[in-house]
Amino acid sequence: MLKEYLSQEKLVQSVLTVEELESLARNRDSLNLMMGLTFDKGQPLDMLKYSLFIMSLSDIIAKEGATVNSNWLIADHFIVDINKDASALEARKQVDKRIGFLQKLNEVYAGNIGFVLSSKLSKRDEYQNNLDRLLEEAKINPEFKRLVLNAVPKERRDNPNALIYPFAELATIQTMDTDIKVGPPYEVFYDGPAREFSPIVGFKKYVAIHLTRGFPFGNPDIPEGVSEEIEAFGILPYKITSKGLADYRIDPINDSLEKVASLIEETTDQRSLVDLLVILNQAKQRLGIKSENVYPTDLRELKDQATSSYTEYVHKPLRG
Repeated sequence: MLKEYLSQEKLVQSVLTVEELESLARNRDSLNLMMGLTFDKGQPLDMLKYSLFIMSLSDIIAKEGATVNSNWLIADHFIVDINKDASALEARKQVDKRIGFLQKLNEVYAGNIGFVLSSKLSKRDEYQNNLDRLLEEAKINPEFKRLVLNAVPKERRDNPNALIYPFAELATIQTMDTDIKVGPPYEVFYDGPAREFSPIVGFKKYVAIHLTRGFPFGNPDIPEGVSEEIEAFGILPYKITSKGLADYRIDPINDSLEKVASLIEETTDQRSLVDLLVILNQAKQRLGIKSENVYPTDLRELKDQATSSYTEYVHKPLRG
């Protein structure tokens, strides 16, 4: 059942690796699963894909014999202290809203996902010790440093602080005792190298799962460079302003049904609608409604099914 669930091509893009995850599920009493996310002023629909996936994956692993402790790592200190993208006060407001969103999803879709604030976790002695181990290894081991730099975008590798973000992220993952990490497609460029260099410092070699790309709705005019990035990696699931496309994203907490229906109607990229139906089918199943997952090829049918399913399985449960 586990392998079958992870083989859904419209939902899962890659797993590093299925065999390791199957072994963990069979041989461990409990596993720790995490997803790291930044945030902004919005609660993107795409977070349902990840949340519902984590909920169902946890249930399936439980049937294999291991319980799963799932957490969102809400990266407030990354935003405030490392990236300098928001003030502490503004971050706190958005953290509270993101936690409220998670609690609502747990309540409606029978989930048990917890949360960890990076600001609190980074104050733990274990975190600082893990970070120090990474920094020390980078000083004495050029090969280790080279491997870590593979996880940093090329244009940032000459920056003297290039290693701070990946080291802080890896120290966080290790401090959370992570067995399974779920994230968007672009994180394969971090998780692949991390699986190589983690054992060098005695860190756990976690299983990484990347879900499929998300696309904007409507018919936005997207600059060529941004379009290429979306084609490669999709839009960030947890940040509604990703690629400057907030007006073409769906926010199930804040958007009216009329706005969502209008966005769906104006959508020209069928991939956006198919991805939406993937999310809606997950929601339907979490609500206990069993049916075959159907993805029409006709654009009109796609839009009609997407609108009606969104109303029944997302809007009404979350806002009704």
